[in-house]
Amino acid sequence: MEYTTTEFEIKFLEERIIVLKQKEDLDRITKEGAVECVEKMMALCDMHDDPKAVLFYVKSLYIKKDAMRVFSESPNHKTAVCAGLITSSFLAKNVANMLLKMRARFIKGDDIPAQIFNTKPEAMKWVNSILASKA
Repeated sequence: MEYTTTEFEIKFLEERIIVLKQKEDLDRITKEGAVECVEKMMALCDMHDDPKAVLFYVKSLYIKKDAMRVFSESPNHKTAVCAGLITSSFLAKNVANMLLKMRARFIKGDDIPAQIFNTKPEAMKWVNSILASKA
């Protein structure tokens, strides 16, 4: 299953890993785009009750504060067990780290393990180890 929204490409990888990636030609994320992304991610999570991991590619681009708030305040789906953020950009790592700190502040008691990675293979190794422990 795959969704293409106005700002994101969202798809299942191995039926238990949801990958969120900003479109290549995107120069900033809007609140509307973030809401649409979260809705589609939740729809994928609803497809089956198996534990799922979320991988979010973070590009070095402008993200409006209200869009960041959508991602930081959206509750985790009941099937989500971890989240990995993938970026090689120093600036994007700082933004991703800020997003994780905001989630910890706003989503008390509903937090899942989350980490930032430089590469997809690093992130895949981590999420697969968590998914294996939940099987």
